[in-house]
Amino acid sequence: MKYLGLDYWKKVQEIANADNEFSIKARTFDASFTFKVTDNPELPAVYVKFKGGKIEELRLLAEGEKTDFTLEGPYENWVKVNKGEIDGGNAIMTRQITFKGNMNAIMRYSKSFLRLFQLMQQVPVEY
Repeated sequence: MKYLGLDYWKKVQEIANADNEFSIKARTFDASFTFKVTDNPELPAVYVKFKGGKIEELRLLAEGEKTDFTLEGPYENWVKVNKGEIDGGNAIMTRQITFKGNMNAIMRYSKSFLRLFQLMQQVPVEY
């Protein structure tokens, strides 16, 4: 499965929605996210809606569509996070993966996103 392709994200949704730890950590998180690779047009931006501890909706981001938060960065940096070469939180803090949105709001949910990064690593992928 191609890393960060739509099929990959659907598998992430399946794993996350079955994960009790993610469900608990994200139970009060209700927001939309864009996940984007900035240097590979073959990997379009993905829209992800979190609600009630689940990934409620997942699809390609519509042109011009805005979300509450965005995580974006070069493919190489996404790969490093997925391989565990850099921690997801550190990638954001060092701007290897760029975060856009209200930082204070998202900090309350940092544990749920660290868990999501762990779950993303469980999907077998081709880089």
